[in-house]
Amino acid sequence: MKDRLLIGILLGMLLGIVMSQSVAVSAQVNQFVTCQQSKTVWQDVSRLGRKRSAAGNMTEKHDEFTKQGWKFVDMETYIENSDLEGFFLTYSRDVACSGNYSEQP
Repeated sequence: MKDRLLIGILLGMLLGIVMSQSVAVSAQVNQFVTCQQSKTVWQDVSRLGRKRSAAGNMTEKHDEFTKQGWKFVDMETYIENSDLEGFFLTYSRDVACSGNYSEQP
């Protein structure tokens, strides 16, 4: 009985060591790091088209950026003197990072 318990404990310790080493190896294999590139653009709203074309113009801008690989992140309205002047639209995409990020300091 004591032999089985000892063998079980040793096998458990061996399994723990093997699993911890495999996690370290898989972390070293994934050395490709991506960075985020963001861009904020101004979408002007003319005084005549505030109610009719603001949403349509924003949709066209979204489509344009989506075709180039950008993802929509945020929209902020810009109001001056209680008048809607336009929107700040922010887009983001993953890009390859420049530099060597695989080395740990």
